[in-house]
Amino acid sequence: MRLRIINPDSGIDEAGLRFRCERLKPFVRPDTELSMVCPRKNNLCIDSQLDVALDSPEVVELALVAQAEGVDAVCLYCFSDPGFDACREALRIPVIGGAQSSVLLAAQLANSFSVLTTSARRASQKKVFVRGLGADPTRLASVRGVEIPPGTKMERAEMARILERGVRACVEQDGADAVILGCLSFATMGRELTAQCGVPVIDPATVMITTAEAIVAQGLSHSKASWPEPPAVARFWGEGTLS
Repeated sequence: MRLRIINPDSGIDEAGLRFRCERLKPFVRPDTELSMVCPRKNNLCIDSQLDVALDSPEVVELALVAQAEGVDAVCLYCFSDPGFDACREALRIPVIGGAQSSVLLAAQLANSFSVLTTSARRASQKKVFVRGLGADPTRLASVRGVEIPPGTKMERAEMARILERGVRACVEQDGADAVILGCLSFATMGRELTAQCGVPVIDPATVMITTAEAIVAQGLSHSKASWPEPPAVARFWGEGTLS
C-alpha cells in the first residue's frame, strides 16, 4: 500500500520530509510505503485561515499528481485540512484529513473531547471548524491554545511538559474525556501523553495514516455523491504577495 502525505508547509527539504515519514513508520503496516511532499510554489506555514486559503490550490495540485502516480490514498498533514473538500471533489482515491479523522476517532473513544491548538488566537476559529467535522458538536468540551507556534524550535521534553499541562487543564477544568493534539507539529506525542494523563490523547498524524490504511484495505473511498466531480472547465489562479 502506498500513502502520499501532503505537508502544506512550504520549503521543507527532502531530508526533513523523509524524517517525518520515518517517525510515522512504527504506526503503519510493514508493507505500507509512506512518502511526503510539500508545496514549492508558495511561502506559507499554516497559522491562519488566510494561509489555508492561499495554500489550497497547490495542495490540490499535489494531490492530483499523487493520484496520477498511482498511490492508494492521500493524507493531509495539517489540523486545518487545507483543500480537503476540493481534493475530494478532484480525486477518486481516498483523501484523509488529519483533523476530520481525529475528531471522528475522538467521538468513538470518549463522550467529550478537547483540542489543543497552537495559540489561543485561533481557538474561536477552531471551535467552529471542529464542530463541522462530523461529530456531535455538543461533545466538544473546549479548544485551548498552548502557545507553541508552528515551526517553534523546542526540545521534545519541554514540548511534552507544555502539552501535558494543556491536556490536564482540558480534563480537569473543561470536562474532556479525551484530547486531540491540534497541530501536526506535535506528531507522535499522543502515546506518551496518553500514558501520562490517563485519557486518550489523539495524534492526527498517526490517526490519518492508519485511517487511510483501513479504508484502502476495505476497497473504499469517499462518496462521489457527497463530493461530485467538478465541472470540466479550464481554471486559472494567479500569483501575488500578501503581508
